[in-house]
Amino acid sequence: MDIPQAAIDLLRIAHLFCFAAGMGTALYFDFRALGAISRPSTTEDIAQLEHIHNWIAVAFLGLWITGIALVYVRTGFQISAFSPKLWLKLGLMTLMTLNTKIIAAFIMPLMRNNVHRALSDLPLMRYVAASQAAILSMFCWSSGVFLGASVVLKTAPWDVLIPLFVGWFILLTVAGQCVAILAYKLATRDARNIANTAAP
Repeated sequence: MDIPQAAIDLLRIAHLFCFAAGMGTALYFDFRALGAISRPSTTEDIAQLEHIHNWIAVAFLGLWITGIALVYVRTGFQISAFSPKLWLKLGLMTLMTLNTKIIAAFIMPLMRNNVHRALSDLPLMRYVAASQAAILSMFCWSSGVFLGASVVLKTAPWDVLIPLFVGWFILLTVAGQCVAILAYKLATRDARNIANTAAP
């Protein structure tokens, strides 16, 4: 089937719009959730985060629909025509979808159960797990930007792509967790100081 170029252009625009909306909303969600580490959350905060999460899910749906359509346009669903870059994009989309499910199944209930308390009141390992979900989200979105913007990566083989993106994931995880744990330690220290000052 011969698809008009104008239709393909509109499809690409829709795909980029869904990507931008999803990435912007997801990053806002992550920084809003983790940025208030020392501030007790309210029921309004949780309701807003749930609303934002629903918007991310809608953006994901649009991203999958337009992405699969673009895959058909480019390859006709002939597996032999799938490049390493395309496989990696599909893998990242799958990983992002799983991460969204993890946030809905574990992180949001954790935050609902922690209402009226700060994130720094969580046990450290639960806090680290919540931070890792945010880091994974950042990894997927930033990797999508690299793949979409880089001409070099367009034709890169697996022996270039795999070490590059595994290294990027490790770097983000180490740096992100160091920052998150430092913020946690500072928040818990400040909370102890305030409690000691208030004590008779």
